[in-house]
Amino acid sequence: MNLKNLLLAILLLACLSISAQHSFCTEADSLMVKESFIEAAKLYHLCNEQDTTNKQALISLANCSMLSGDITLAKKYYHQLENDSLYSKDAISKLAGIYESQQNLPKAIRYYTILNRLNPENPVYLRKLGGLYLQGRETKQGRESYIQALSLNPRDILTIQGLTELYLEADELSKADSTINLGIKIDSSNLSLLYLKARISYRLRDYKTSSDVLAKLNTLTEINNYYNKLLGYSYLQIDSLDKAIHHLQKSLLAENDPEYALYYLALAHERKKEYDKSLWFFEEAAKAGISPNMSQYHRGLARIYSNKKTYNLVLEHYEKSLEYFNDPEVYFYMANTAEQMQKKQNKAIYYYQQYLKSGHNHAEWQRIANERVRLLKEKEFMGRKS
Repeated sequence: MNLKNLLLAILLLACLSISAQHSFCTEADSLMVKESFIEAAKLYHLCNEQDTTNKQALISLANCSMLSGDITLAKKYYHQLENDSLYSKDAISKLAGIYESQQNLPKAIRYYTILNRLNPENPVYLRKLGGLYLQGRETKQGRESYIQALSLNPRDILTIQGLTELYLEADELSKADSTINLGIKIDSSNLSLLYLKARISYRLRDYKTSSDVLAKLNTLTEINNYYNKLLGYSYLQIDSLDKAIHHLQKSLLAENDPEYALYYLALAHERKKEYDKSLWFFEEAAKAGISPNMSQYHRGLARIYSNKKTYNLVLEHYEKSLEYFNDPEVYFYMANTAEQMQKKQNKAIYYYQQYLKSGHNHAEWQRIANERVRLLKEKEFMGRKS
């Protein structure tokens, strides 16, 4: 074969190769449009093998791998492109998302930081960094990122939500409340924002607002046991007792931790002067109780038995409450109770003296206790004389 024919053969092979490559790429493009990502990836792979300088085929291969769910291969291809002048931003963006989804916080933060540096006016990258920093317990950086993101886009609901949760966790309730209000002005039916608003209002002891928000939520969705409990307690605090009872009872459905709901139901029935029902719920709360609130359950039982004038049981439950929490007020209540019992006057003196020894800072109660001790001792003395 002469030189001329050889050159023609080489040129023909090159043309055939280019034609085959073009055919693979064109067919792969068609398959990608049809969302046949696995088949398209195979052809883009062949296209890339025939010409490793074809970065368009490589980015398409990476995207197909990503869309088909083969994250491992996608990550490999994107890493090959992260320093390419034409495709680096796309590759870095995809790598940031991949590492975020894999909870690889250092690498996700690294790639979102690069994106933020490339485009500092894009608030999404700052919002992403805010969430990632918080997951890594880097609260200061998380806060700064969220604040910057919100300054760039005051209507970004996800940023508002993230910053609110940060303030709530830090117990900065006034900041949490003002921030969540920004979001609710934008989208007043956003369930996530309304749930946050209810929790913040509850923590602020703004029970009217928390009950209003939770009542609205209850018309938009089926609120769970936790929020029924919050709604019931909020109604209890504003004396909507029937509504409180309704939602507290709802919160007991399939409830594995009924202690507080039972206690709140006991309080609601007590305020309605339904003492038998209140007694039952206090007893159930005490049976379920494992929290420091046990002292309150026994104090509640003592109050109910006091209304029933069953004074021995009043003293018994006050004694039990002191086992859980040594509250000086209880000694004052016990002294008052003992005074109602004909044969417990010495006990009344003892309980008043215990109250006075406690150093409880209540001038009026101290005055009453001293006066009652003096009068009871005089009465005891006069009784002995007669």
